[in-house]
Amino acid sequence: MKTTAATGLVPRELQQYVAPALEEFRNETAAELGMPDYAYIDKGELPSRLNGKVGGGMTKKMVAFAEAVLAWNYKNRVLLNDTEMNRPEMLTE
Repeated sequence: MKTTAATGLVPRELQQYVAPALEEFRNETAAELGMPDYAYIDKGELPSRLNGKVGGGMTKKMVAFAEAVLAWNYKNRVLLNDTEMNRPEMLTE
């Protein structure tokens, strides 16, 4: 199943911001690749190699971001488990 804002991965109150955020991200990535006017270019006139560079750049950044989030969550989970395992037992009388 394809996971999108509509399938619940993005909270409902943020769903309206997904499309404009991706558009802004796409234009920023294109500008970094030397196409500062990408938002105004007729994409049908743009060679597929250039469009692919924009999409590929976006994908590379999104994967790096997801890796950072996964690593952060994993680290916190491991630290939490270590803390719980090293906690002294409470004595009850």
